[in-house]
Amino acid sequence: MKQYKSLIFVSWLMLGHFGFVNVASAEYQVNSSNATVTFSGEHAGMRFEGKFETWSARISLGDDSNNDERSIHADFDLRSAKTGDSIYDETLPEGDWFDVDNHPEGSFVSEQILINDKGYAVSGTLTLRGKMLPSNFNLVREGERLKAQLPINRLDYGIGVESDPEAEWVSEFIQLSIDIPVQIK
Repeated sequence: MKQYKSLIFVSWLMLGHFGFVNVASAEYQVNSSNATVTFSGEHAGMRFEGKFETWSARISLGDDSNNDERSIHADFDLRSAKTGDSIYDETLPEGDWFDVDNHPEGSFVSEQILINDKGYAVSGTLTLRGKMLPSNFNLVREGERLKAQLPINRLDYGIGVESDPEAEWVSEFIQLSIDIPVQIK
């Protein structure tokens, strides 16, 4: 009977708040080999999609009662942004867009992660082209995955402002989508 109670206790600890492995002390190392970060928008009325082929993140979901233990730190190699369209892929690294010669990386660093009815409410700082701006999103549990949708106002970061300052050709808001399996080893 004692072994049975111990097994139940260990199982309870492993399942954590949302049912994924060891959330109470989980730290996930995720990157482009086991999760995806994609972006999408419109150009001249046509939808485009792309992904960052090189990025990494440390996600610590901490303990349900201790907000200070939760954190996200992600780094994106902006040179790795690919859409599959050679014109877009050649344009993205240029000075008016990602300006990878001067700003090869982007990053996100959380400042606060609170548990909410959808999963986690995340607030932090997104850095692109050397501009650090506040960013908020929900990290939502969907089955065995954590997902987020984050609209980014490209003009706020100075992306494409020389060639399209009024967002007549390229969407003002670019949707960043994150998809992470929750049982990363």
